This record gives sequence, structure tokens and C-alpha cells, in this order.
Amino acid sequence: MVEMAGRTPDKEKLERMTSAALWWKHFKKTSNETFLPLIFDRHRHLVLMGGGGSGKSVFAARKVLERAITEERHRILGCRKVDKTCRQSCWKNLLEQLSDHYTDCTYKVNKTDMVISFPNGSEILFAGLDDVEKLKSIQSITSIWIEEASEIAESDFNQLDIRLRGETRWYKQIILSFNPVSLTSWLKARFFDREDPRVRTHKSTYKDNRFLPEEDIRTLEAFKETDLYYYQVYALGQWGVTGKTVFD
Repeated sequence: MVEMAGRTPDKEKLERMTSAALWWKHFKKTSNETFLPLIFDRHRHLVLMGGGGSGKSVFAARKVLERAITEERHRILGCRKVDKTCRQSCWKNLLEQLSDHYTDCTYKVNKTDMVISFPNGSEILFAGLDDVEKLKSIQSITSIWIEEASEIAESDFNQLDIRLRGETRWYKQIILSFNPVSLTSWLKARFFDREDPRVRTHKSTYKDNRFLPEEDIRTLEAFKETDLYYYQVYALGQWGVTGKTVFD
């Protein structure tokens, strides 16, 4: 058998398999079980609805990073309704995930422009939907993560959806993460009340998050006695009903 740079094809295959097995072992150990099948999901729209502390945003950030690191030349956009809150959530979340799980990965952080760059040519960019000019300047987007999607209007989502176009060797996906704050939300009508083969929905609650501190659990469960709306939305992960316009 001909050796290539001191390694046989069989040895290279074994090394790849071993590396994949070690990656999966670490990913399972540091992730919540309910989200594991979604790391390989390729639907155009991956809709993560959940209560407070369910881990949905942490998973969304983790998937974005996995794709940026392993799939070259990505341009992934992280966004929220307001630019300032994007820095406080999406940006902060991704930097924390990099620090916790990707210490052996080489990357550059541009704090001013809010860009994370990787050696394989991938980039993660951030913008608020209130910064229209910045959004216009971002071209060739390959995937998008919308944090707190319940804050944005359906027209905002449509504008992002049509920006996800053009040729790329990787699958295109928009991840939406949010709390189900209102039964009348456009998110419910669009993604949960109708069938769409390009959509995958997922629901999670704090009970799915094995890493959630006990104090946070007690806070969520206490809403049962103090605020039924908060308990319904943030503890149970159910669509919120305000007022008395809808019967139980």
C-alpha cells in the first residue's frame, strides 16, 4: 500500500473517525439531550420555541459556531430587533461558547464591528434590524440566527428570508429562538398552525436544561403562585394569553 506523507489511507480514515467520535462525545456531554438531533437538521427554518432557561439560545449559538468552524467561507448573520440588545445577547452568547468549548480554535474578534472571523474564511456578523444601512451592506449571507424572534414583525423576517440567497456549497438555514409570549403571534400562525416541509419546530422548557441552576428553577416555578401568565410562558413554554379573551 502506498503511504501518503507517512500515513496510509486506512490510518487517515481511522483518525477522522476517532476525531468525529471524540467530538460527538464532548458535544453530548456539554449539550442538552433534547437538542442533539437538531445539530444535523437542514430545514430552511429551524424554529426553537421555549420557556425561560430552556437552553434554546445556547444551542442556537453552539450550532452556529459548529458550522462556522467546520464549514469554510460561511457568512452567518446573528440579529435581533435592536442592535444594542444584539450585542448584549447573541454576541455575548457566542463569545462565551467559544471560550467554554472551542479553546483550541483560532479565531479573531473585532469588537467594534462585531465580527468573529475564522481561519477557514468563515465569518459571523451581527446587526440589529433597526440598523437598516448596516443590513444593506451585508452581502452573501449563508445562514441567519434570529434571537428573540417574537420581537420582530413578520415583514422583518420576510426581508431576512429573501436575503438568504445565492450559491453556496452548504445548506442555508434560519434559526429562530424565542419565548412564546403571545397566542396571537405571527410565529404561531406561520410555523405552528400550518404545514411546511421546509420548517422544523421544536419546543423546550427549563426541565430540558440539566445545566440550569437550582435557584433559577425555583424562580420559574414560583410564578405559578405569583403570575400565571409568566408561569404559562416562561415555565411551561406555552403560548401566552393575556386578559380574559380566551377561555382555558
